[in-house]
Amino acid sequence: MSNNAFSIEEFEKKYVARLKDRKLDWNVLKFQEEIDPRYRRAQMRYIGRGATANNDSNVIAAQHFTLSTMVLPPGCVGPLHLHDDVEEVFFILQGKVTALIQVDDDSETYEISLGERDCISTPPGVYRGVRNDGDTEALMLVMVGSPKPNLPTYPKGSALEELRKQRAKEREAIINGQ
Repeated sequence: MSNNAFSIEEFEKKYVARLKDRKLDWNVLKFQEEIDPRYRRAQMRYIGRGATANNDSNVIAAQHFTLSTMVLPPGCVGPLHLHDDVEEVFFILQGKVTALIQVDDDSETYEISLGERDCISTPPGVYRGVRNDGDTEALMLVMVGSPKPNLPTYPKGSALEELRKQRAKEREAIINGQ
């Protein structure tokens, strides 16, 4: 940006996302909740659209990563999923969360307890999930290391992976005009 064309008003409009302008989106992951009610959670996007690629025009355009907050009700789970192209960070703002880590489809699921201000970064190619083990809502900051990450996959044979495959076929048929 050159000083001649700089406008603080335009800068603020383009690069500032305020809480008062955000809304919790309980629908973006509703397809997961329809598989299992424990998968209920909400996302509030700040930078980029995230892995869901939700059409949210009220975000700062992502250049290198996405950033959102997530509300996870007591007893609810962000299911195991794998991003093949990006790391994902969960930073716990409030509550008690258990991070779920699985190296591949056939390995055991490991659990790591996290509390307020704890953080976990999961590399590409590792299944990750989160579970709220507390009595109150957990609030997390979630960062994905790409402005447009690939859609995640789920463990082989899981209901979510079967749904993902079905949706991929339906999407392909639409693209091919069938």
